[in-house]
This record gives sequence, C-alpha cells and structure tokens, in this order.
Amino acid sequence: MYYRRKIFLALIEVFGGSLPSTDCEKLLFYFCQQTGENYYDFFPYKYGPFSFLSYYDKRRMVDLGLLKKADDFKLNTNHSYLNELTLGDQTALSKFKLQIGDVHGDRLVKKIYHDFPQYASRSKIANRYFSSEEIFQLKFAWNTDTKPALFSIGYEGLTIDSFLYKLIANNITVIVDIRNNAQSMKYGFSKKSFKQYIENTGMKYIHIPELGIPSSMRKGLGETISHNALFRAYENNLLSKQEIKINQLIRLTNQNERIALVCFETDHNICHRHTLIEHLQKNKLFKRTVIHL
Repeated sequence: MYYRRKIFLALIEVFGGSLPSTDCEKLLFYFCQQTGENYYDFFPYKYGPFSFLSYYDKRRMVDLGLLKKADDFKLNTNHSYLNELTLGDQTALSKFKLQIGDVHGDRLVKKIYHDFPQYASRSKIANRYFSSEEIFQLKFAWNTDTKPALFSIGYEGLTIDSFLYKLIANNITVIVDIRNNAQSMKYGFSKKSFKQYIENTGMKYIHIPELGIPSSMRKGLGETISHNALFRAYENNLLSKQEIKINQLIRLTNQNERIALVCFETDHNICHRHTLIEHLQKNKLFKRTVIHL
C-alpha cells in the first residue's frame, strides 16, 4: 500500500475512526502543512484546500474494503495503520490530534482560511466566516495579477494537485496541451481526466496535438540524437508546416487570457515548448510577455 494511504487511514483512526468529508479533507491538509510533508498536495478550490488525489484514494480504499462506502470517511477495518507509520509520523499525528482538539466544522474551515489565506482565493464560502474588511486583508496573500501573458509549464515531478496549485496561483485561464500524444502514466495527466480536472477548476482546456513532437521523432534521443538536433528538426520540418495551428495559437494569445502551454518536462530548455515559443516570438502578430513556470 502507498505510504500516503496509510497516513490517510491513520488520520481517520486517531480521530475516532470516522470523519465528516469536509473535516477529513481539511485535517489531512492541515497535517501535511504542519509536518511539511506532501503526502498529499492541495490547491485552492470552492471550499478551500482540496486534493483530487485524496478522493481518488478514497474510492480505491472503498474498493479494497478499507473504508465504508459513504459520503463521510469511515474506517471499515480494525487494522491499525497508525502502527505501520514511522515513529516520527505516529508522534506527529498524536500531537496533531491533541492540538486540534474539538476544532471541526466551520471553526476548522475558518482556522485554515486564517492560517493559509492563499487557499481561500477561490472559496465560495469565505464570506460566511469573515467580514468584507477581513476578506480584503486575506487578499494580500492572493496573486491578483490578471494581465494577459503566455506561460509555459511542465508537469514532471508534480501531482495533479500541485500542478493545479501552480496554475491557480498564477491565475491561468486557458491550458493549451501541446503534447502530440496526451497520455501519461502519471495519475490525472491523461487527456480525458486531465481535461476534466482542468475544467472542474474553472479553466479552459485546448489540445493542439499538431504542435507536439511525434514519438517517432524522439527515437534515439540522448543516444544518437541530441535535444538541439531534435528541436531543429521540430522547427524546420514540423512547425514550418503548421501555419494554421500557429495562427490559431496566436489568435488565442490575443484574447486577453492568461494561457499556459503544457508539456511534460520541467525544464523548458529541454522541452519543445521553448522552441515553439521562440517560433511565436518571431511572428509580428505575437505580442505577449512569456513566463516559464
């Protein structure tokens, strides 16, 4: 079993074996923040910090018979997963339980919004807990820049939740997926689920596979061909034939949006997206600032 799932189950265990859905999500978030361990990553959502991966894990653990099939989070096993954690995590969870005490429900949500205001940036319920003046103060922790720009980002090394956090933290409005084949072994990044998660968080998803590099061109990369040779071939043999898609992308950047080009590699210098951006910058119709995340 993934260690993160043991943390999840042990958290429910130390809080008595059952937690309301909102409390469980918020306590899991708070524990990860307090320990500095990203057992789960979170992003700002409608009701504060949220993790798609945690809910995926919940469904899997229901299927495995470890959690009961219910809206709330209820253990369906007498096995102690707390005892399977490292001694440090056992101690941290026990201390966390004592620290939280009877703070739950609205009090827990308000505490998290207060302590981690960046996660309240997309909340639909913040005005339940704070006055307009207090919300104004919370906004100092939010990125309020909405100036149109073109960003580039790779999801290598990120979970779907930490990826969404980076997008939301930069007020991205449109995702342009420039993978030739939008499939991934990483949870949440294959086209169908990726599109769903993007759109569930209020962004628009567009896939332009014609601007990706086919796998056939990548054969021998790092062995018989270099990245530079690959990108030259991409520029000369592929982009030169994609005027319609290039113009589509430029028109999109002119629509006053904050757009992110998405591919796999973290370092844009070893990803074709940097070649694509350089190609765009040679076009007099392209006028946006470029930011590599």
